[in-house]
Amino acid sequence: MRGSEAQYTVFPAPLRQPGPRRYKGELTVSANQKGVLDVDTVKGCTIGMRVRPEGGCYGECYAAKIAARYGIDFTASVSRKMMDWRAVFRAVRNFPATWYRIGTAGEPCHDWENTLSVCEALQRAGKIPVIITKHWIALTDEQIGRLRAGGAVVNTSTSGLDTEAEMAHRVRQIERLRRAGVRSVNRVVTCSYGTTDWARTAHDKQEYLLSIGPVIDNPLRVTKSNPRVQSGEILVERQALAIGGGKIVSLHSRRTYLGTCANCPDQCGVEPMGNGTEKRATPQTALFENPGAMEGVFVDGDFEWVHVESVIGSGYEDYVARLAIEDGIAKRAARKNMQIHSAIILKIRGEFAGFFTFQVNHISKEFCFLQSVIEPAHFNKGLYEQLVREVLACNTYGYPSIITTDPKSKFETPKLFEGLGFQTYLKMSGFHYMVRGDLAAVRMKRLAHMTMTNVWQTTKGDWLRVKREWNERINAAGEKAGVDNPLYATREGCWQGANGYSNVVNTKRTIGEDGKVVVKTKAHNGNASVLDPVACEVIARFFMPASGGAIYNPFGGGVQMGYVAGGCGYQYLASEIRQNQVDANNAICSEFGSAVKWVQADSSTYVPPGEFDMVFACPPYYRVERYLDYDGTPPEGEINDLPNYREFCDTLFRGYEVAMRGLKEDRFMVIMTGDSRDSKGAYYCHEAETELFLRDQGLSIYNRIVYLESEFTRLAHAKRTLNTRKFPKREQKIIVAYKGDIKKITDNFAPLGRL
Repeated sequence: MRGSEAQYTVFPAPLRQPGPRRYKGELTVSANQKGVLDVDTVKGCTIGMRVRPEGGCYGECYAAKIAARYGIDFTASVSRKMMDWRAVFRAVRNFPATWYRIGTAGEPCHDWENTLSVCEALQRAGKIPVIITKHWIALTDEQIGRLRAGGAVVNTSTSGLDTEAEMAHRVRQIERLRRAGVRSVNRVVTCSYGTTDWARTAHDKQEYLLSIGPVIDNPLRVTKSNPRVQSGEILVERQALAIGGGKIVSLHSRRTYLGTCANCPDQCGVEPMGNGTEKRATPQTALFENPGAMEGVFVDGDFEWVHVESVIGSGYEDYVARLAIEDGIAKRAARKNMQIHSAIILKIRGEFAGFFTFQVNHISKEFCFLQSVIEPAHFNKGLYEQLVREVLACNTYGYPSIITTDPKSKFETPKLFEGLGFQTYLKMSGFHYMVRGDLAAVRMKRLAHMTMTNVWQTTKGDWLRVKREWNERINAAGEKAGVDNPLYATREGCWQGANGYSNVVNTKRTIGEDGKVVVKTKAHNGNASVLDPVACEVIARFFMPASGGAIYNPFGGGVQMGYVAGGCGYQYLASEIRQNQVDANNAICSEFGSAVKWVQADSSTYVPPGEFDMVFACPPYYRVERYLDYDGTPPEGEINDLPNYREFCDTLFRGYEVAMRGLKEDRFMVIMTGDSRDSKGAYYCHEAETELFLRDQGLSIYNRIVYLESEFTRLAHAKRTLNTRKFPKREQKIIVAYKGDIKKITDNFAPLGRL
């Protein structure tokens, strides 16, 4: 254990408040309705009632309701002393159970010293104390040591109804107790939640808490008059057979136990209760999968966890290198450039027995799990899980924790880390890339793994999954705005009916009445050349500065880049000459308000207001498609309707030149473009001309990215075109240019961290 949390409180220290009556200060014991012996060392809950004065925790504190019924001030925490020691001792010793409970009608944390003194005084009764607490006031290291010595089990009460700060504090206490060797149970007050934003947030917190085992599922007993119940945010039902706390229950799972303690499989983390006066010495195993291994770690003192800031200089360099090389998988930990990182060293009976290296990256704000090995003679899953918990405890910064796991590994598996609150954000090459924290924090990593080099394979599974997510969002936004065919809005009747995909897969040949072959081709704009939203997201996230800002898109075209920019939190302005496209795009992106906007203008002359943090453009291929306005004709100035390529190119570059003037210094300009052929079949060389133009304007050509599309249609075309030695084109180029000093890129653009 590193450091002490003595005197730590989430909320101010309790103050005594006046009330009509207070609990008496003499300790008494009583069996409750569910059949367990309550030995409340503290009655009342000052801090809990102060934090939630409307009715105690979650507005439904059952103990507070009972106190109010008898006219007792539950806001006053009263410590209860053992004045009649013999009577209390006999009652505990003779009760037909192997354990007793502290914390039913009061919060024991208000007087930890008294709670511990009572537990120690009753130790000879041969019963295990179960302490239920919310840790409003944290235990000191010394107090935790006394709990461990007395064999206590601590149930930390958590819930999705807690605030983020409360939840984080309680999870820390759960893990802190486990590291110190105390049996620590996560007692989650669960609910069945509705569909509001608040309910979804509470549900997500509950799912996270339920992943931190061992868990006791403790359903919320609630009144129908509760505002959250009346609003439908908490769903309830009547359970006639429910024991204790009321019959109206919020059940997130039909398997949740609602009966008496005698038949409960959880036993608050102790052992199965006996019948009559039977005593049991065998620890219960329902909550702790490998109790034998954990007992060795937590009780006999043979195991030691040593935190070193750097393996180099710690004295463990050779031990780590030897074990890493023997293991093979973790061999990188033997390298000097990897031993600069921190580690938890496992020692058994004073001898080195394993390690887990990790990196705290304050620049990228992430906590990275690196390599781990336990000596084969000592390895078991329970011990390895505790090693992981020791590493997790070092993440005191609130950074997302990341790791790459292998389902084929004997210990570093996705399943194990899922049990510790991690989730997979990417599956690739047989590995699971996992994070414990907000998925948004690793979005850039996911995109980086999908691209990695300057050749972007857009037909891979993860690329297609992300593309489908964006397309579903755009379609839903378009339907809500009343825009037909949102992904391809204003693009009906595209070229595919004559030359493209439709001609390959939607051509039907029949025999006419005159005996001749009739060829019918269905126009199919589902393969129109609209922007790929995944490419848009990668470009936006990679080439916008860490501070965010605004994107300008001359020759704006379709909706994809604007919608993605808005979805990523950026401002976006595009100029577009066709009014129908402007109207459709603005309607689809109305959810972003004025932050995302298209203006009807000739982009070759339009001067956008202000300065921009990125310029992006994806102009049309010359004379490949026609772009029509409301009247069914191209508007005057539409570049793809200009009479020749030279005029097309000059007009396009004039628009680029205007856009560059509005681009801030030390920023990127990104052009996603391609080439087309003249009437003789020769390329115009537009990609090369674009690069030379940008260079001649003083920008640096920084990346040439190849965007690879599906080859299916190109293979079909090849059956015709290869006879004339023409290989069908299946790529576009993304030209990334930089305005300013290249050396300043790392100053302005966020690091990706470990990939």
